Amino acid sequence: MLVAQTIRAGGAPRYLGIARDRVEDLTAKIGDGLNSAVLILSGGVSAGTLDLVPGVLHDLGVHAHFHKVRMKPGKPNFFGTRGETLVFGLPGNPVSAFVGFELFVKPALRQLRGLPAAAPLFQPVPLAAEFRSDTDRPTYHPAKLEFGPDGERVRPVVWHGSPDLRALTRADALMLLPPGEGVHGEGWPMPVLRLAGE
Repeated sequence: MLVAQTIRAGGAPRYLGIARDRVEDLTAKIGDGLNSAVLILSGGVSAGTLDLVPGVLHDLGVHAHFHKVRMKPGKPNFFGTRGETLVFGLPGNPVSAFVGFELFVKPALRQLRGLPAAAPLFQPVPLAAEFRSDTDRPTYHPAKLEFGPDGERVRPVVWHGSPDLRALTRADALMLLPPGEGVHGEGWPMPVLRLAGE
């Protein structure tokens, strides 16, 4: 998935393979990846006993700029640098990794390519139907754009959280939900990030 996203964002990925949850294996693969302009990792960045990636990055001289973001899905996102190399540590759950790539990695790749509008561009799109949400953090909910007599609308797809990759197959956008409990009425403009194209 991340290889495909990188290609779609204009990058030329070199797949490093899967590292075991062992310091030696992680050190070898991450050390190899640090020879690239951008290193993208997935998994091992949270707070569990086998989440060894932040420690390995530190030992290899990567300076952490942030680790953990108030967002859902994808709270454990990591970003650091070593010299000119950008290092992104994305969560292991697939939707978390997908969202982290779209919000953090893709804009960085665009900037490196010299393209304009590097920041993710959210646009207001009216809701197709009333939607209730209850979340403790800003949430990037998979959604589908629809076109009808009243113009463009957005409809959240059924989504069961960060492991639910199937929801992304029905989505062509991410709809940003504010933290808290609320009812978003039909026609209410919601911030939407389109996933198609660059």
